[in-house]
Parts: sequence; structure tokens; C-alpha cells
Amino acid sequence: MTEEETFGFDETHDDSPQDITPDIEIPDIDLEDYEIPEEEETAVEDESGGSQVFAWIGSGQGGGRLAKAFYDRGYRKCIAVNTSKQDLDTLNLPSSQKFLFDCGEQGAGKDMERGHHAANQHKQHVFDLMRKIYGSNVDHLFVCVGAGGGSGSGSAEVLIEVAKKYMKYIGHDDPEKRVGVVLSLPTRGEAVSPRVSGNAYKVLNKMSELGKANEISPLMILDNAKIEKMYRGLTVKKFWPTVNNTISGLFHAFNVLTNQSSPYTSFDPTDYATVLRCGGVMVMGVAKLKEFEDEQSVSRAVKTNIEKTLLTDAELSNAKVAACVAVGGKDIMENTAGLMDSLSYGFDTLSSLCPEATLHRGIYEDNKDSLRLFTLVSGLSVSDKRLKQLNTKEN
Repeated sequence: MTEEETFGFDETHDDSPQDITPDIEIPDIDLEDYEIPEEEETAVEDESGGSQVFAWIGSGQGGGRLAKAFYDRGYRKCIAVNTSKQDLDTLNLPSSQKFLFDCGEQGAGKDMERGHHAANQHKQHVFDLMRKIYGSNVDHLFVCVGAGGGSGSGSAEVLIEVAKKYMKYIGHDDPEKRVGVVLSLPTRGEAVSPRVSGNAYKVLNKMSELGKANEISPLMILDNAKIEKMYRGLTVKKFWPTVNNTISGLFHAFNVLTNQSSPYTSFDPTDYATVLRCGGVMVMGVAKLKEFEDEQSVSRAVKTNIEKTLLTDAELSNAKVAACVAVGGKDIMENTAGLMDSLSYGFDTLSSLCPEATLHRGIYEDNKDSLRLFTLVSGLSVSDKRLKQLNTKEN
């Protein structure tokens, strides 16, 4: 290689390491020391004290009142939607948890198509509101609607669709088992209107189909025509609060009990979740026992009081899952001779009424001077008789 062919290398160069750091001044960057804050948590906290975290969305006047009844029990993850600003304004809920489906000054009236269209136009708004109010900690979401009007009846399917998408969004692989419906049927006086009974039939029939197809779980029906007979003499002003407080109270009782330990037999959170997610119609009832010293008294109480206190007609023999929970005062539980045998006989009575059902049972103490039996039955079908009554010639 000639001297000229050194390819730029100087053969006499110094082999010691060279400083090759470029002579560039890099300024300090303000963001280097900036910590990205966690996303602000806006979700409201559940205050029910139950084993399951529930969220509620009530649509229409009836659905909004139902959702509010659960809110008052500590279920703060609650949203009310309506096509009527006037009806929304009557609900004592935080304004951030109410949303208006704006479809004109008159609202949906009794027009289900108008209610459906209004809800469909605001699906994204509802989903965003669920994210904001519910957060990511929800075990089960219920859609509450009244079956006679336009807002609730018309929006039901849309809200179920949004609710299932939301439950999947927060990580549940089985949203169809975690979205339930509370459906309030009209009173006898309301159902005189062909429009009201027609709406009720359509939405009840649709919810029945969704229940049979396991697209929702559970379906809870409040048959106000039946409830009128149970609560005779109530004034108009007291009727709705009584009905809503009854269903929310029964629901809350099971949720709180399953979060408690028992020195006897527990109805635990897993049992409760099984009942909630088995599909079909779910019914609840409670009976206060006046006589409980012998087996026959408890058995009679189970039979007669279940029939009287269930909030809708149902054929119990078709049930898939059932639960019976006894709650008695400490003195009663400790000092009543033969009580355990009597309660066991009562549990067996329920089992005979629901022969195909898996039966869960629980026994708890409280501080009241009484003995009550709480009953929960799920996996039922909608009453054909009730559907026929609502299916007038106008439909």
C-alpha cells in the first residue's frame, strides 16, 4: 500500500482513547422531573355494605324512582335517565347522575318508538356516564324501567345493550350474566289504558325472550296489580314509595346478609352470585313467623307467606336455584327448643316447592324480637297468564 493509499488513516496516530463526545449543549427539559398523575378517579363509592357491588340505571319516571330507592339504601352507583326534564328534576339525585334524553319539550309520552329513538341517539353519552359514575368496580348492573310509559319501555333494550358493553369494557367476560332488569308492571287502574297495557305487554314479552335466551340475568318483575292487593288501603302518595322500598329492602337484605358471618349456616357471596347469574326471572319474599315452635307451623308459614309476599306470579316448580335464609333474634335462636329441626323442615318445604332447584340456606342472628324467613328463587319463566292479561286486542 503506498503512502497515498492509507484510506484516511494516519499510521503514526496515537492509539490512546479519544474523546468523541460531540460538543453539543443539551438543555434541561422541564418534563424530565414531571410525574404523570394517575387518572382522576371520579367514580362514586358504594355505601351499601353488601357482598356485591351493584350499579343501577333507571329510565323513565317509574325506573328513576326504583333506582332512587336503591340509591337511598347506599347503592350510590346510580344513574337516572329520562326524556322528561320535569320527571328528572323531581328525583333527589346529584345532577351529575342524571341525564336527559332530549327529544322535545313533551318527552316520549307513551310512545315507545320515541323513547327508543331518544335512547339510541344518546348511547355514547350513557356509556361515558357509566364510566364516570360507576368506575371499574361493579359486580352486577341493573336496568330499571316502568313497563307502561314511553321512556322506560322504549329505552330498555338500548340500555341493556349499553350496560353489557360497559360490563365487558371493565373486564367481565360474561356480561349477559351480569346485567339484570327490574321491570315494574302497571297497576290495574293504569292498565285500563290500551296504550299502557300494550306497552307493558311488548316490553314484558321482550324481556321474557331475553331471559329465556340468557341474554340478561336476572329479570325481576314488580307486578303492581298484585302488589295493590297485598297493600290494600295505601294512599296514592304512599303506594309507590312502599313498593320501591319493599323491593329495595328485600334486595338489600340478601346483599348485606351474604356479607356477614354466621354461627350457624351462611348464605355466602358465592351462593348469592349463583342465584343472580342463573338467568330467568328472580322473585323475592319475606315472611315473619308468629309461631315457630313446631315443624308444621314453620312449614305452613313457608307455603302461605311465599305465595302472599312474592311480588309477581310465578310457577316455583320450574325454578333452577333457590335460597331460604332465616334471621332471628338472639334470644329466640338460643332458647327455642327444637328450632333447628323446625327450620330444617321449613327449608325442606321450600325444596319440595322447587323440586328441580339447587337450594341454598342460611341462618343468622340479629337483635330483633322476631323470626323471619327471606326467600329468593331464580331461573323462572314469565307468567303466561300475566302476558295474556296485558295482551289486549289493541296490541
